[in-house]
Amino acid sequence: MLIALSACATQVFVPSKVESHGFVQRALSQTEDFVEVTTAVPSPEEVVELFGIDLYADGIQPVWLNIENSGDMHVRVTLFSIDEDYYSPLEVAWLYRKRFTKDSRRSLERWLLDNALQRFIPAGGSRSGFVFTRASPGTKGFNVDVYADLTSMNFTFFVPLPGFQPDYMAVDFKNLYQDDEIIRGDLDTLRSMLSNIPCCTTDESGVAVGDPLNIVIVGTPDAVRRSLLRGQWHETEANDPITRIARAHFYRGRPPDGIFYKARPDGQERKKLRLWLAPILIDGETVWLGHVSYDMSSGLSSLDKANYQIDPDVDDARMFVLQNFWYNQSLRGFAMADGIPPATIDAPNKNFRGSAYFTDGMRAVLLLSEEPIAMDETEILEWEEYVPK
Repeated sequence: MLIALSACATQVFVPSKVESHGFVQRALSQTEDFVEVTTAVPSPEEVVELFGIDLYADGIQPVWLNIENSGDMHVRVTLFSIDEDYYSPLEVAWLYRKRFTKDSRRSLERWLLDNALQRFIPAGGSRSGFVFTRASPGTKGFNVDVYADLTSMNFTFFVPLPGFQPDYMAVDFKNLYQDDEIIRGDLDTLRSMLSNIPCCTTDESGVAVGDPLNIVIVGTPDAVRRSLLRGQWHETEANDPITRIARAHFYRGRPPDGIFYKARPDGQERKKLRLWLAPILIDGETVWLGHVSYDMSSGLSSLDKANYQIDPDVDDARMFVLQNFWYNQSLRGFAMADGIPPATIDAPNKNFRGSAYFTDGMRAVLLLSEEPIAMDETEILEWEEYVPK
């Protein structure tokens, strides 16, 4: 043990040039007014090559940005907009202090400071550097807010990482439905047809009844992705074993088009949101049907059937999604609508796996906004009488 500790403590930090690493070649850029933001995210392997330490293993994901300011005033970037729990450069260095010699620790601290993104970019200038964010699986989604005198510029990025394909990227959405299958209308059209939309998912045969479709989302694809980003929902891959039970549920003969989740730090519970594109366009915007529940298991790494169950109070999960989208300023309006057979805790419904649940029979209909919208500007549509628990 002493030999191992001694070996860790004598690691030498070797500085390198960021621009010489391949991940920069995958950079994405956006321009608004006089500011251009370019960003790239190194993979876990590239992080080890660049930093000499495995940041991902400790839950840290560096995001590289270059900000060009062609205006005649300085601008300020808010690191909080990228990740409200970002790590400072010296905080990162402190985590690895015992691995390096004294001189190497100082070199690491200096390198991290010199290569961290500065908050102020002068007029006509540019700055580049890393922001050390919390690691998240799959596509790295984040906002970058840049402020100048009496104006702001807001950027949203979705940066794919090598080797990870989100499940929804494998879906051919353009050809899911024939044109004559698609119902077009306005919110009144949607309201009138909700009672005719299937109440629940089915098994693969289309016969056995599954979980209630308790979420209806109206919004552009960009609005859906940005809302999930702001709410800190994570993507999944189609072949991820953690989703195999969720993919046993079908709508119109197919498993979920996308599955997103939020996990507690201890890993013993996941809020899981399954979404299907519906053959409906409301004022030109897509409609998505979904089911959300709290998935509980004593073996959540595998979600084995013997130890898996959902929280029977599915309405609580439904209201969590509504609150999550409302508080992350994605909600331009919402309504409650019926369409699910109600059930009580004493006489619950059951899905085809035998999981019991109770519900007031209501769905949350969420109207999403691509741009952030203040909470007090969200319109509450009084479609059905709803008495909160």
